[in-house]
Amino acid sequence: MELVSNINFWTQLFGLYPIFINPKISENKYLMLNGGYKDFCLQTAGNDMQDISSYFSDAWSSNTKNFITIIKDDIRLYNWYDHRKQEVIPLEKINNNPNAFYNYLSSKSYKTSNDVVPFVINIFRQLRNGIHTNDSDEALNLLFKLLISIDKDEYAEKIDVSKWGIKDVNISSAEFDRFVEQIRNGVNSITPNLDLILRHVSGALFQEAHKEVIYFDSQMNLWGEYSGKLITRKDSYSSVHYTPNYLARSIVENCLKQIDLQNRESLKIFDAACGSSEFLIETLKQLQNLKYQGRVKIIGWDSSPSAVSTSNFLLNYEKRTQWDGNLDFEIKQVADSLTEKWDNDYDLIVMNPPYISWELLNKDSREAIVNTFDTYSKLSKPNQASAFFYKAVKSLSQNGVLGCILPTAILTSDSYGKMRNEISEEIAVNLLAKLGNYVFESALTDVSFFVGTKTKSRFNTELVWCKNEKGIVQDVLCDLRKKEFNNLPAVENKSYSIYVPAKFPIVSGDSWKVISSKEERFLKEILLYKENRQLVNVSDIFSVKQGIRTGNNNVFVISIQKYEDLPENEKKYYRKVINNNTIKNGILTLKNYVWYPYNSKGIIIDDESKFQKLAPRSYEQLSMFKNELSSNRARKDINTWWYLSEHRAWLRDKESRLYSTEFGKSDSFAFDKTGDYVVERGCAWIPKSKFDNDDYYFYLAVFSSNLFDFLLSIYSKPILSGYYLGKIYTQNIPIPDINLSEVKESYSYQRLVELGKELEKDNSYVKYTIDDALEHFYPKIHQQ
Repeated sequence: MELVSNINFWTQLFGLYPIFINPKISENKYLMLNGGYKDFCLQTAGNDMQDISSYFSDAWSSNTKNFITIIKDDIRLYNWYDHRKQEVIPLEKINNNPNAFYNYLSSKSYKTSNDVVPFVINIFRQLRNGIHTNDSDEALNLLFKLLISIDKDEYAEKIDVSKWGIKDVNISSAEFDRFVEQIRNGVNSITPNLDLILRHVSGALFQEAHKEVIYFDSQMNLWGEYSGKLITRKDSYSSVHYTPNYLARSIVENCLKQIDLQNRESLKIFDAACGSSEFLIETLKQLQNLKYQGRVKIIGWDSSPSAVSTSNFLLNYEKRTQWDGNLDFEIKQVADSLTEKWDNDYDLIVMNPPYISWELLNKDSREAIVNTFDTYSKLSKPNQASAFFYKAVKSLSQNGVLGCILPTAILTSDSYGKMRNEISEEIAVNLLAKLGNYVFESALTDVSFFVGTKTKSRFNTELVWCKNEKGIVQDVLCDLRKKEFNNLPAVENKSYSIYVPAKFPIVSGDSWKVISSKEERFLKEILLYKENRQLVNVSDIFSVKQGIRTGNNNVFVISIQKYEDLPENEKKYYRKVINNNTIKNGILTLKNYVWYPYNSKGIIIDDESKFQKLAPRSYEQLSMFKNELSSNRARKDINTWWYLSEHRAWLRDKESRLYSTEFGKSDSFAFDKTGDYVVERGCAWIPKSKFDNDDYYFYLAVFSSNLFDFLLSIYSKPILSGYYLGKIYTQNIPIPDINLSEVKESYSYQRLVELGKELEKDNSYVKYTIDDALEHFYPKIHQQ
């Protein structure tokens, strides 16, 4: 019996986070939180006398399906969605196979349209449509009033708006009462619990409510009810990405671990982009869970009036019902948090800052960002989130803690290198987690989160690495909790890993790139190989050069058919062209030609009259775009309108070259031994010493290996279609040096030359054989 009834059992085995359903009412009722899709309610000691309808109410109102209570030697399982079903399961059976029971429980935890959030939102939409309000703040106050009305005593006494921290909204009592009746009736006669909805569902609920409504469907349906349909504005870009509650929970949890709560009489907590105060509310709940007895001061800013209203409503309720006078809060609407004066004594800063890129910012916002950074850290076109991050570090008290969500580029991009170096002098990185592109709905940002402490001391940095796949972030955060609880040294999974590296930063001195534990072990071996000159950097062997820039591909790039239709004497002004669609698995496929009127001495056609004479058909076609080509391209004008924007002097002579696409993977390299091609959207890998054809085939095999994909995952920057293959991202990748006799005279060199030639013959099956041959030069990955 001790296993299941012990709340720590669930954390130890499954990484669940137990939080009191309401610490003021009962200390044996918990929400067991996984990440939203496997959550359930648990009462560790129940009795046969309790009204079971309260179990259904608690589960539904806290946005879960199942309520478990332990009575004597049995578990009673109540699922509100499963026809209010009660199951009795012997404890012994569960203790013998807890994994099977949790899997069974999880199978009954799926989301439905009858859950509390869609249920409340549908009634709210009907209400708003019915009264035709276009005012967002007024609409939100209607929702607050609707929720408060769940408490019959509060509604009967006429809602005290000052007590609840809301604005009064005038609406016909008869009209409003109809919606009150709907929400009180709940689903399947399950009574909603106001406290649980506000404490545990507010994030998801107000995320839906905050969607700005433009038009309303005021038509009634067949049953005389107002529609719940809303037509919402979909902005092409939004800086507001609502923080999933499981992510806020994990960040707050790991921040509070860095604070000595036992010896702190007070805490000053700040969120400079608080939204609906998801982070702030989560922090307060966890402090209650940890039985913190000190005073708490909450400060939150946001530019959205509806977010400020919601924050005030929720924090007012939290203060009144849970904190016995030990909580003060100040939520303020600001035009831009970066232009405000931040204090420098915050004990905890938690936030999800806006992610807007430099290109999408207005002049005032750009100025605010530039003014945020010290002279030393002036950056080129910084993301808005970087300014929030930098300012937060500067605003912490000594031993203060920062927990925030960040776009991964801030951790890895060279343009933020100086900022990272400066921050490293002030803050110790406790935890870095790279989560990927699947955290926020409708946002492609590669997301990471950061937890750090303002101290001169240095700690081991824990890293969380996720493969960029959908549906694994919740699992890895549960395993992070399980690892901490069980004091495990590391967690390694094919889709994620959690570990403390031997040193941090790992890849280079100023990059905070998070890699998998497998990659980190491999990298340690690689560094030894480099020290012994068994491997060298790409930059020691190749100059990786960017291809031509036409300035207008639609004009200058032509199809094979159009090239064939040209007069023979004009074809010499065109070259075969390589772009991202031209290379696949070592094969160059001709798809287009590009206008290239250059030879070894430079431009062949240097005035317009010569152009008309030497290439009349091409002149006829290109001159139709004369104005466009004269005015919209840098360094080109009416006298040079037919020139390419950048023709790359090194491409004038036809030479054997190794090429890659601009971004891709190991299947994105090919060898042009005739030199007939010029590269446009791609890179040329030009050797720094003399190469013969076998040398090119050797490196074609190296770059076409599965091992090279592994190296790209460590050193380069990922995108949806692979990795960036340009100079910046590949220069430090380790490769064998064919200038060494022990490399060139080895059997593996000859074998790789043969395999490179096989690739050129469209034999892509040799990739695994390439990996075997490369084991002569590299540490063995499978041993890592």
